[in-house]
Amino acid sequence: MQRYGDLESSPGRSGLWRNYTEPANEGGVLQIDDFTLQFQLQSPSAAFIKYLALDYVKVLPKHLLERGIDLKLAENIIDFQSGSGPFVLDEYIRGNLYRVSRNPNYFKEGRPFFDSIDHIIFTEANVAAAAFITGQIDMSNSGFTNLSPIQSLQVERRTNGASRVVGTSPSTNWGLMMNVEKQPFDDARVRQAIQLAIDYQQWNDMVFDGTSAMGCPFMGLAHSFEECANWPGLRPKDTPGGQEDLAIARELMAEAGYPDGFQTRYDIRSVSSYAEQCSVVQQQLKDVLGIEGEITIRSNAELNSIFSASRPAGSEGEWELACQGQGQAVSDVDEIIGNFYLKGASRNYTDWESRFGNTKFEEQKVEIDPAKRREINKELELFLYSQRDNHWITLGWGVFMWIVSEDIRGFNAPQTLHSNLKHEDLWLDR
Repeated sequence: MQRYGDLESSPGRSGLWRNYTEPANEGGVLQIDDFTLQFQLQSPSAAFIKYLALDYVKVLPKHLLERGIDLKLAENIIDFQSGSGPFVLDEYIRGNLYRVSRNPNYFKEGRPFFDSIDHIIFTEANVAAAAFITGQIDMSNSGFTNLSPIQSLQVERRTNGASRVVGTSPSTNWGLMMNVEKQPFDDARVRQAIQLAIDYQQWNDMVFDGTSAMGCPFMGLAHSFEECANWPGLRPKDTPGGQEDLAIARELMAEAGYPDGFQTRYDIRSVSSYAEQCSVVQQQLKDVLGIEGEITIRSNAELNSIFSASRPAGSEGEWELACQGQGQAVSDVDEIIGNFYLKGASRNYTDWESRFGNTKFEEQKVEIDPAKRREINKELELFLYSQRDNHWITLGWGVFMWIVSEDIRGFNAPQTLHSNLKHEDLWLDR
């Protein structure tokens, strides 16, 4: 825990709890005895225990870390038999498969039930769907399958329910990321115009078959999804209010000096539905505002390098617009703010920050009265949605769909994309 709490290192998902404790090496984490740790919180917190309970917060062998063994590499995990979870890694072929077997030393007696699991990696949705239909695989390893909702439901129909679809709660923030270090995205009028011009219902229908939840910045945890549905921009474009939004968007572009639009570019990852999402947004912004731009699909490594170049002070980077997303680890406003709206956040590549946003974040995170906390977050949510000062437009909240064989027992739909991943309670009944 002191390693995860090291403020000189990136928190990743394992160290998100450290935002609530005193510095780990200054009394924030204390060892009471061989089986007891004490955390000294900075203030009361409702979110702390959620982060501490994440699957990512793993105990790692100190003697290997002190030798400089990189436990992010699969070959080292296999060679040194490193791991404390229900399964141990036996084989790993990058981009193809990995095999795990039951950990005989797992601390939960009788768990896991499976002797082994083969994880097959599919990069093409139609190949994955065929594997389910022909019975080659029993379940997806998460809700992140590259299959659209329609494709997932087709698998259920083609197998007569032998493979069923189980959806998560809305928990993945699909959004349009803007490089606010570059013109014209440093202009609030341009950001507001883009937000008003996007047809969120069309985006949802064309990419996610209408399954995504409304694009409230805080996932329904502040204003409800029903409340957000009536906001300018989010309301349907085929209504009088929606038509008014389009007219205001064009006026804002003219005020900003771009009555006929401008040239830009979109950079996206070569995974999931990013290409489909960005294609819809690209066409909408072209049709309504005259914003033209090509989409470039890049590998994760290449794109991370491009995005990260805009983090240093005084550096604007080479990217302009990007369709991005991130699944929430826990269902809490702290998680959303920590992923998108704090300096250094994983999806805040320009290191944008707002004094108002920072103040409200600190205010709400120590409020233990749920009703009072919600009111603070409503105020912050309205500020972010206004685009007066922001770098992110939430397009919608995705529902990920697990595909699970009827023979699999013990499965419960997870609350977020990053939970329920250990498979220790699953068994097979054939």
